[in-house]
Amino acid sequence: MNGSILRVVGSLEEVPSARDALTVFLAGGMRNCPDWRQWAIEALADQWHRAGADRPVTVFSPSRVVSARAFSHELVRWEHDALRTSDVVLFWFPRGNEKAPEQPIALYELGVAAATYKPIAVGTEPGYVRRDDVGAQLRLIRPGLPVRCDLSSTVGDVVRALRRAEKALGEAFSAAGTLQAV
Repeated sequence: MNGSILRVVGSLEEVPSARDALTVFLAGGMRNCPDWRQWAIEALADQWHRAGADRPVTVFSPSRVVSARAFSHELVRWEHDALRTSDVVLFWFPRGNEKAPEQPIALYELGVAAATYKPIAVGTEPGYVRRDDVGAQLRLIRPGLPVRCDLSSTVGDVVRALRRAEKALGEAFSAAGTLQAV
């Protein structure tokens, strides 16, 4: 991968404090839907490689594998920390979750992230029941931000945002090195 590395950090694993890699948080449907996260990770690895990127990427990939209520608060804290520290957040809203088709936690997280300057990439599978609402809200708070209808295009938006972050980090490191040399 041209020296780049893709590392996946799952639920309740330590969120790295050192910034040796760009970071992506995978937000979206978790229960009663296909394992879209694994596909997104594979697509990100492929697209990041094809983009010729040099910097490693850490992917925060939450899951609800922990079902005990005692761990629920720890999982929410982990998600909060990972969301807060990520460089880019990918939001994917799959259809087919009959028990909770709206995915309210992911919608809440989208609202929080959209109100910041953090880069986000958003997509909804065709047939997702709140697609029109997602688009309407984002047109108000993030005019011009596309809402994709396929996961591959959403991952492409993540790669472009990561490339911009990579460039900004490179410029910051160059400026810091220049300042230190003076």
